[in-house]
Amino acid sequence: MIGTKRSNDLPQYFPGMCFASTKCATVEPGKTWDLTPFCGRSTCVVSEDKPPRLLELVEDCGPLPLANPKCKLDEEKTNKTAPFPGCCPQFKCEDGAKLEYPEIPTVAPVPEESAPAVASSTPKA
Repeated sequence: MIGTKRSNDLPQYFPGMCFASTKCATVEPGKTWDLTPFCGRSTCVVSEDKPPRLLELVEDCGPLPLANPKCKLDEEKTNKTAPFPGCCPQFKCEDGAKLEYPEIPTVAPVPEESAPAVASSTPKA
């Protein structure tokens, strides 16, 4: 599963760099880092927006499959300490059984310029 988030944790101190919170380090655009202790990796990317923004492209194993009594976690093939994607869980199913995954709804991001205005709590005279 791949997603993005703004990498704006510390832009005023390190302009032009992403901040890798799992490493407590700055990262140049185009560079990738692992998300240990989580199973995933991130890449610092420059958006195509005008003006461009720094984004963190996050890759992980995606959602766990729905429970299926005919499919079990393959503990011999699953290596939680391997680098991504080798750390993702591996499953073993009985003949004819298939893993099914939950549907994850996606929502388009709202551009900052068109975000709703925050209502004022100041009483009117």
